[in-house]
Amino acid sequence: MFVFHTVRSIMQAKKAEGILHSTYINEGWLTYWTLTVWESEQHMKNYRNNGNHLNAMKVSRRIANELEKVNFEGEKIPSWKEAQGILHEHYGRQDNDKVIQAR
Repeated sequence: MFVFHTVRSIMQAKKAEGILHSTYINEGWLTYWTLTVWESEQHMKNYRNNGNHLNAMKVSRRIANELEKVNFEGEKIPSWKEAQGILHEHYGRQDNDKVIQAR
């Protein structure tokens, strides 16, 4: 069920107003990571609070055992390695150097 909502959210992001970059990775069937870059925080919030993504967030709270997110601002689109480092730092984890091929 979560995969269904993840795919629909990814499709929504790719068509959203203000999207600059959208990609995802998966670790097997149960873990998905998304990386989106927006023109502005307001564009990101419009996406986050509507449509398939909003539905996915409602469902994920019931079916996922872990949800993590981090927002940050920068001058360039981060690589997956950089994004994972920021996420690990935010949640106080050590980076395990595992980078999965992005799609």
